[in-house]
Amino acid sequence: MSMILQSKIEKIINFMRSLSLGNGLKKTYYLLRTLFLPGVIILSAANSYSQKSTGALHCLGNGQYCVYQDGADIKSLFGPTYSSPSYLQLNLKDKTIVVSSSRLPGSAIWKHSLKRNGEKIAEITDFIDSELPVFVRNIVAFKSFTLDLDILKDLHINILDNSTDYTGTSAALLIHKDRGLPIYSVYDHPYEQFHKIILRNSASLQKNDETNRYDINIGIGQSEIYFIGGPFYQECVENSSKIVALQYKDLYNRTLKDWGEFTRRRIDFATRISDKNPNKQRILEQIDNIAVLLKTQQSGEGAVLAGDFYHLAYVRDQYGVSRGFLALGYHEEAKSILDFYWQIWKKFGLLHNAQAIGVPGVFHIHENDEVEQTGYLIIQAFDYLKKTSDVNFVKTIFPMLQWAWNVQKKNLVKNMLPFNGDETYVAGGILPRTALNDGSAESTLLFLQSGRLLLPFMKEYKLWSSDSILSDEKLKLTVADHYPENFIKEGRIIANNPSRMTIAEMPSFRHGVCAGGHGVVYTKKDKNGNYLCPKCYLEKKEFPPYGPKSFYIPSIALTPLYIGSDLIPAKLIKQNIDVIKDNYAKSGQISSRPGGNLVIGYEYGFLLYALSKYKDPLADQVFEDAMSVVDESGAWVEYYKDGKPMGCRYRPWESAINIEAIIEYALSKEKQ
Repeated sequence: MSMILQSKIEKIINFMRSLSLGNGLKKTYYLLRTLFLPGVIILSAANSYSQKSTGALHCLGNGQYCVYQDGADIKSLFGPTYSSPSYLQLNLKDKTIVVSSSRLPGSAIWKHSLKRNGEKIAEITDFIDSELPVFVRNIVAFKSFTLDLDILKDLHINILDNSTDYTGTSAALLIHKDRGLPIYSVYDHPYEQFHKIILRNSASLQKNDETNRYDINIGIGQSEIYFIGGPFYQECVENSSKIVALQYKDLYNRTLKDWGEFTRRRIDFATRISDKNPNKQRILEQIDNIAVLLKTQQSGEGAVLAGDFYHLAYVRDQYGVSRGFLALGYHEEAKSILDFYWQIWKKFGLLHNAQAIGVPGVFHIHENDEVEQTGYLIIQAFDYLKKTSDVNFVKTIFPMLQWAWNVQKKNLVKNMLPFNGDETYVAGGILPRTALNDGSAESTLLFLQSGRLLLPFMKEYKLWSSDSILSDEKLKLTVADHYPENFIKEGRIIANNPSRMTIAEMPSFRHGVCAGGHGVVYTKKDKNGNYLCPKCYLEKKEFPPYGPKSFYIPSIALTPLYIGSDLIPAKLIKQNIDVIKDNYAKSGQISSRPGGNLVIGYEYGFLLYALSKYKDPLADQVFEDAMSVVDESGAWVEYYKDGKPMGCRYRPWESAINIEAIIEYALSKEKQ
């Protein structure tokens, strides 16, 4: 593409951005139609926004090194590996500066335009290099300004000025993190880590009066800032030497090329969605947003982060992410998630609620980790198999899938499985934690669906004895036969059944959330059925007794359609969806519970997926609802309260589920 044509396209994009109007929920940009040029496809311009911070984040990552930004501000930087603590930030010092941020389509290359009092003062380009663990920032400044580098003050952190190490640099710092600092919550990072910060050209460094704070002064002209990881000292030094031997344009060009190759591997939705679809361009833009969101948060080991808070790999979250990758055509990315778990399972013989990435042996243990996520893991493997016909890989990981099946069986009581302690409705406060040992409609459904997929596979490839398969088939049939009496009441699917277990039958000890709010720890059951940490238990703290109660959460009815289960009759599913639609008509919003104002981020996708399957006209409005809550960086978030983002931002699990549903919605239109 000629520089003249590129310049014209950029002018058109900038003009159309200037016409954009907010709708009260987000800023939506309707930019260029898809252009087909010789050898080049220009996607519609990626998400772009001007901000004084709204809390929206975006991620830059290459599987080794990861950065979360709020506009041009770096809120966290960590790696290698992705399960690492973050201990520095880089922010604009002058809070009157207004930042307009945009992402180069098909990539995680972000550009920021800085204005002060309406005058443009700088243009910044940010990306993570495609090959090395390095964050690259190029600045073209028309006026000078200052960045605030804030490095955590902690006994584990040591900072060395070694600006004389390399020629051609204006300043450099070496940051050494000793063993320690939490990856997440109480899980300390057990290794040393090193980061190098290198400044070039018009950037200079000045120690602030405050400990571990520095001013990075940006002079007029061109400047470069590099954050370089190791993780260990030798690797950090070697990576730094490679970086100073390269020019900025070399790093930019190879990173742009790598992102281009990633984007070209995606299913060509531009040809699958008709030009007659009035939402085509919006859908293509959002597909690009989420493809980049998922890829930047996928580690080199295969696991995907759960968002900026959570530097761990959650089994449940990976299921939705895998579905998203498969819907986009990224089969290798989906396979690598399963391989990540296979490598851990081979070493430890188990999996928990979440596992550290690249830090063997660190597990996030929640209540009842042997259920729900284990069902998802089996279903995930067969989703992959259905898309790829990769029988050999599924046979390879079969011992892990066999384990995931067997540990679910161990937890069956009265033909019901309990809740996993990190189950979304529990974590979101929609279902009380006291109900964790009740029968779970969702966990039990996942068990049955995972058996429905696994047992025929075992039989076909003779992976288990005939007697064992026969016994498990009988067990599965028994659980399925009792499912209606356990979880269907008056034509509705109830979320929980308290009859599964009494207080006396509940385990005396478990690893999970203390009723006194003291985190995820080892707990002991009190006389009222509450689980307390040692401190609360020894202090004899009193909590209300557990009162058995069934809860009806309408969106539970959407799970069977999502996972492909035919256990519940279609008529009953439709009746429950009608209840959701009725609640929607009354409240004007999707709600996880009648009368509630909290929406779990993926419920837009669950409902849209179901309505699209049934070709329900309401799908059009739910699509608009789902798009209306996309934030300024093109992401869905953990929760919405009264339509406003809440909890973790830039979330892979919710975003993957919602984009798959939007793809299903768009393609269902083609069949009508």
